[in-house]
Amino acid sequence: MSICKGDWNLVLSDKVVFLGGGAGWIARNIAKTCYEHGARIVLADFDVQKLNQVKKEIFPLETTDDRILLVEFDIENEETIEKAIEITVQKWQTIHILINSFVFIRLFTKRKRR
Repeated sequence: MSICKGDWNLVLSDKVVFLGGGAGWIARNIAKTCYEHGARIVLADFDVQKLNQVKKEIFPLETTDDRILLVEFDIENEETIEKAIEITVQKWQTIHILINSFVFIRLFTKRKRR
């Protein structure tokens, strides 16, 4: 049983999709698909330069920021998380879909066994 009635192409129309890890390969592909279906996209990542690259790659014809928002976001820093949400809500009043595609790798030193 489907909870969505009508045209599936309109499901994402005008929805705000927040993509954590937005500079990564997975997020860029999700963002492109959502954008093609009318969603407003928030790309959030700690690497703002890569975010700008992603924006240019997948949204080459977008000359305004009407449907794309880039925000700095460090998953280990609560202040940047709160700021990213605040910026998004100020611009679009809500977040409909939250996708976490962060890759979190913590390097550690291996302890020697005794």
